[in-house]
Amino acid sequence: MGTSKSFSDARHAMMPNWSDLSTSLTTSCDSGPIPNVKKKKILRNYVTVIGGANKAGRGGSKIAGKSGIKTGKKIGSFLGAFTSSGNNLRQTLENTGLTDLQNKSVEDVINHLIEYCSGTASTIDEVAAKEATRKLLEELVSNAQSIDEMEEILSNKFDESSSEDIIIQYFGYYIYEHLDKWFYEHLIKKKNQSDCNNLFREIKDFIFESLKGVQRVNSLQKLDWGSDDADRLIKNIQQDILTVFE
Repeated sequence: MGTSKSFSDARHAMMPNWSDLSTSLTTSCDSGPIPNVKKKKILRNYVTVIGGANKAGRGGSKIAGKSGIKTGKKIGSFLGAFTSSGNNLRQTLENTGLTDLQNKSVEDVINHLIEYCSGTASTIDEVAAKEATRKLLEELVSNAQSIDEMEEILSNKFDESSSEDIIIQYFGYYIYEHLDKWFYEHLIKKKNQSDCNNLFREIKDFIFESLKGVQRVNSLQKLDWGSDDADRLIKNIQQDILTVFE
């Protein structure tokens, strides 16, 4: 969960409508089921605070969006390299700089990929992007016991979904992590931990349920991830996702 310091830092960069977002979270923090109308209001206020779907989605916000684009492109690059290699994970990892795979655990590989995709994190936006990467990778492959099992799991994942599905999943975690880093420790001072955990669990579930309706219209296959096309595509995806909550 977030830290008091991160919440304090966020308040120092106070944005218009911040109090609306804070109030909507505080008044929704309860032990029982939270009505969808309240969860919609929280996410709508979040998008308003970060400057709107168009501005934040394309990297123009001061507090959210830029790190999402940067890390999203790196995740896309890794996924694209994996599929282009014929689902050869060892080769793909070597291309990311992890050349010595002997005795490497699944956790070692995940930690390497987190650093590869997100790098250092000093701002809340960077921390949110990094933690979103961690949650995505752990959800995808943490059940594997070896690199070979990781390869099999990822291969099976692409039999069920596309690279865009995984990128959308990443951005879902990215939104959730902003709310967590900004508000969790602040709320726990006012509410009990059980109620806070219930609130954030319901927010996360609502985010991912809402993202099921995002149109999958962007082809990530054979994309040059260092190109302007890749930059534009990731921005399109982030903007489309934020538009869901406006």
